[in-house]
Formats: sequence, structure tokens, C-alpha cells
Amino acid sequence: MISKRESALYALIALPRMTPSRMHRVLHIWPDPIDAVKGLASGAAIKVIGDEKRLNDEGRSQIAAAWRMVDVLSAARIIKRNGTRLRCPLDDDWPIEEEDTTLPAVLLNEGESPSALAAQRVAIVGTRAASPHGIADAHALAATLAEAGITIVSGLALGIDAAAHRGAIEAGGETIGVVATGLDVTYPRSHHSLYAAVRKQGLVMSEHPHGVGPRPERFPVRNRIIAALADVVVVVEAASRGGALSTAAAATALGRPVFAQPGSTRNPVAAGCNSLIADGALPLLDASDVVIALGMTSGSRRAPIRNLAAATKPAIPLDKAGREVMRALGGEPASLDEIALRSNLDAPDVARAVASLCAIGLTKRVRGLIWPL
Repeated sequence: MISKRESALYALIALPRMTPSRMHRVLHIWPDPIDAVKGLASGAAIKVIGDEKRLNDEGRSQIAAAWRMVDVLSAARIIKRNGTRLRCPLDDDWPIEEEDTTLPAVLLNEGESPSALAAQRVAIVGTRAASPHGIADAHALAATLAEAGITIVSGLALGIDAAAHRGAIEAGGETIGVVATGLDVTYPRSHHSLYAAVRKQGLVMSEHPHGVGPRPERFPVRNRIIAALADVVVVVEAASRGGALSTAAAATALGRPVFAQPGSTRNPVAAGCNSLIADGALPLLDASDVVIALGMTSGSRRAPIRNLAAATKPAIPLDKAGREVMRALGGEPASLDEIALRSNLDAPDVARAVASLCAIGLTKRVRGLIWPL
């Protein structure tokens, strides 16, 4: 059931020229959003914008007049129709611990699994132009952590983000997609099915009212929300510039542990991760690294990790052929013929060993190649 308080919050953020900093001031003056609606409707906007030097008298008058028209009834219809929930820093279940006015004052979410916010949360982010190996790594990491009861947070973008969401979903876990648009806008457009899957097994979250489209200046704030929601941030692949690095920077500023997956210097989408490690980020070597870091964050107070043994991927005894195949792979994908050339095994032995390794989850067949996991 939609509360009057949530309808008031939505009506406030939907006002023209409302910004996160102004919304923070609104809630500071009127902690109850219902009182804030009444205050602005009475013409008290000057309490919020009165000390903004960049506004002249005409600008203040225009905002005050527009804010008198705050429409709670329309807001209630919108959020009821879409099943939208709203939270602000004054709520007990506000998912961000810090009091940070650079972050949005209100977050909206839609989805069938609000419990996604109650668990420990790991953000997995990276480049849109990810390599096949990066896609596989993000997918496998997300699946392993999701199986352990950890919520995967990412940005519903192409590449690493999408792989992380899909890994969590396919493992039967929960995931949160943070977007830089209204919750009714799918961006990129090719992600309609992914948005639906995230809603079914988690939440889609935004700071914006419905109908807001993508603009470049909105993505850095989206990245800060991802960092703030997460207990740990993992960058799988990133170029030397891009949104993943801004998410990592925001996480560092908030005191979150940041992991980066090291990569070859020949790989352009590994440059950002290698740079992060050089600057002090933790190298990601195994999912267990993230699990250990979670135990040292404030997120450890939330839902306990399930299936820890699976999450930490203990060493599995291998026979001689299995060891030969893993040695031949050397952390990179290869065909069956390539594995045979690099090992002392003939083709039938390679095929049998690979089948066994796939069955126990140490390798995976993708497009004719064997990928180590």
C-alpha cells in the first residue's frame, strides 16, 4: 500500500528545478515530507532557495510559484500504477549509511525482492566494451557471490554490468540495478528483458521521477549511488577512463574496500584496473577475497553469508589429467586442440578431463573455447 508520505516525497522530487541539494534542504526544514508539501504549497520556498546566490529575484519568484503547485494526487497515482517505493535519509530502512548531501535525498525502487537491500551488497562494475573473458569473469564472480546470499549491485549497462546482473539472476540470487533515468525508461533499449529479470529477482533503483531520460551528467551521480549502496566494490575490466573508475573513486571516498581484477598490459580494458591496483586498490584473485572483505565492513551486520564454503571455492582435488589441462589453460581460454598441444595428453584424454572440470565448475565451454573459472 502506498503511503501518503511516499506520495509526498514523489511529488517533491518531481517539482521543476528540484535538485538533490535543494531536496536535502527541504527535508532539513520539514523532516516530514507531508509538512514539506504544505510548506511549499503555502509559498515558503524562500526558506529553501533564499540563500542561493546564483538566483536573482525573478528566478526565486518563478521557483516559488512553481513549487506552490506541488501535486500529491498525481504522484500517488504514478507510484501506485508502477509499484514504486520511496525512501529518504530519515527512514529507518534508508540503505545508505553516510549522511552525504552529494548523494540524492530520495531513492525510488521497483521490484519484487525488497529483501535485496537487507543482505550484504557487492557492486560489480566495469567497461561497456568488455572482452569475452571479462564478461565470463564478471558473470562467474556474481554467480558465486549470489549463491552465498550476497546481493549484486551494478548499473544495468552493457558489458560487465549486464554480465554481473545475469550471473546473479542465473544463480538464483538477488541483484540491484541502479539507473540514471526514470524507472520507466530502459537504457540501453536492448536491455528490456534484463530490466524485467532484475525486477523479478531484485530491484531497479533511481533518484529520478518517471519519464526522465539519460543525460551524461546523470551517470556520475548514478555511479556514486552504486558505490554508496555497496559494502565492497569490484572493478572487473575498465579502460583508463570511464564510469567504473568514477564508481571506484566514489567508493574510496566513502571508505569502501575496492578490488580490481588485474589484466594483461596488452589488454586496453585492463588499463583502468591495473591503474587502480597501482594506486592502492586490492587485486582480485578469488571470490573468497571479497567474502573476507565483507566480514570487515559494516555490511556484516546485515544478513549472514550463506554457503560460505561454496563462495570461497576451496581447492578441489584433481587427477593428473585435470591438473595438466588447468596448467595448459594458464588462466586463459583455449580450444581442445590448443590444450592438447600445450599438454602431454592426447585428444580423447583432453576431452574427458575437460568434461570433468566443467562438471565440477572449474571450466566452462563458451563458443568452442574452454574458459577457466
